[in-house]
Amino acid sequence: MKAYAYIFIYFIPVYLQAQMCGFQTRCVPPSGWALGSWQMFNGTQRHAGRQAMKGNFTSGRYIKWSYTTGDWVSSSPIIGDINNDDSTEIVVGSYDSKVYALRGIDGSVLWIYTTGDTVFSSAAIGDINNDGNIEVVITSNDNNVYALRGTNGSAIWTYTTGGIYYQSAAIGDINNDGNIEVVITSSDSNTYILRGTDGSLIWSFKANGPVGSSPAIGDINNDAQIEVVVSSRDNYVYALRGTDGSLIWSYGTGNNILSSPVIVDVNGDGSTEIIVGSLDGRIYALRGTDGTLLWLSSYLQPIWSPPTIGDINNDGNIEIVVINRNGYLYALRGTDGTTIWSYYLGVSITSVFPVIALADLDPLSSGLEIVATSLHTPTSVISSSGSLLWQMSPVTRQRSLSVGDVDSDECVEIVAVGKGTPMVAVVDAASNDGACGVLGFEDELSTLEGLIPTSYGTVEIYDIRGALIFKGNYDDFEHQRAGFYFIKVGNKVRKMLIH
Repeated sequence: MKAYAYIFIYFIPVYLQAQMCGFQTRCVPPSGWALGSWQMFNGTQRHAGRQAMKGNFTSGRYIKWSYTTGDWVSSSPIIGDINNDDSTEIVVGSYDSKVYALRGIDGSVLWIYTTGDTVFSSAAIGDINNDGNIEVVITSNDNNVYALRGTNGSAIWTYTTGGIYYQSAAIGDINNDGNIEVVITSSDSNTYILRGTDGSLIWSFKANGPVGSSPAIGDINNDAQIEVVVSSRDNYVYALRGTDGSLIWSYGTGNNILSSPVIVDVNGDGSTEIIVGSLDGRIYALRGTDGTLLWLSSYLQPIWSPPTIGDINNDGNIEIVVINRNGYLYALRGTDGTTIWSYYLGVSITSVFPVIALADLDPLSSGLEIVATSLHTPTSVISSSGSLLWQMSPVTRQRSLSVGDVDSDECVEIVAVGKGTPMVAVVDAASNDGACGVLGFEDELSTLEGLIPTSYGTVEIYDIRGALIFKGNYDDFEHQRAGFYFIKVGNKVRKMLIH
């Protein structure tokens, strides 16, 4: 006999991507929301910077573990199961020219890979060669892109560009051929698309100046094709076709652009916009269809970091959170770019890329919290209304952070990196009671919450790890064991408790 309870999930694409690589690490990074993992720079292919898994830091927090590399760490920590052991690992690059894979449960070393120079960038993780295993893709200041096996850190292939500094790779099926590609930008002014299988070049696009930001990928014009969006030090934002790298449009700002672009429907009109900051002190919202200006906001001081995007205050609208050069954190309305609130972090930002992440870390505070850090500021957790909730300095001079589930307890932790002793530290909640799980879900399910009808027709059913286990008529489904499952009916997904 089957008995079910269900709730709706509103960010359906998180679950509908290929997930044979494990529940907390998908075969490719998700497009819109991170879910437990944090698989590439700013968490997702579109650089939204949003974490869907929750935690509860209201009762206090502590350093779960720390690790000291041979030199600074400035790359955003990458979080996911890279060796298929059902446990989470953390991947960081270091100024000591090494890439570190650390076990999330205790910070012990899984493997270390040595490149030819400093590693400033963040890794991207996913199955890039269709072998069912996770690979780590990362760049080094030796101008190389490295594809490493997640199991042991050995190199699968490398590709040499004309110059890499802070640029991080993106991975996904860029040209709709069913295979995974690697996207990388370079200080030689090129954007490169490489085959995930062997690192060979598919196409490249040359801007009119060095490309210092990391690429974002997604369908920006509703043509059911993937586009690549990059921003350059020639002051321009470029939208490129994923199939061949041809230019769709470009838009010029008033100064160099180091901020990586974000792809999002920022005003709820059903079309996608590109959000990017410039060293001219402005945030630009550009229409994805043709690159025309929707709105701009001016904050005088340069914008280095990518904006972070989400409905932070539960008003049904998208907000944009950004830090400028003088140390102010701003929340902007997605509809028109006007300021909702600002918060001063306490010091001007001397780190080139201060980092922001959005996550629900405080069930007593409405909406999402903003987690921010920079070189001379502690990790600060700001409420959706712009007030400080708490601060902590797990790393002495912090350069970056990520939010994800590092110990597989279905609650998020904060991973901070920087200079000092240690260079990597995990901040965990003192008690996560009653506040974990995923945004959009009730924290506890019971069969009294609602019964699924006895017949749905054709369905897809996924296990809790996200693997497709059944496709066909619902009446023919026989589960092997009790537990949580996901059922896809049409364009809706429900979470089921099966007894």
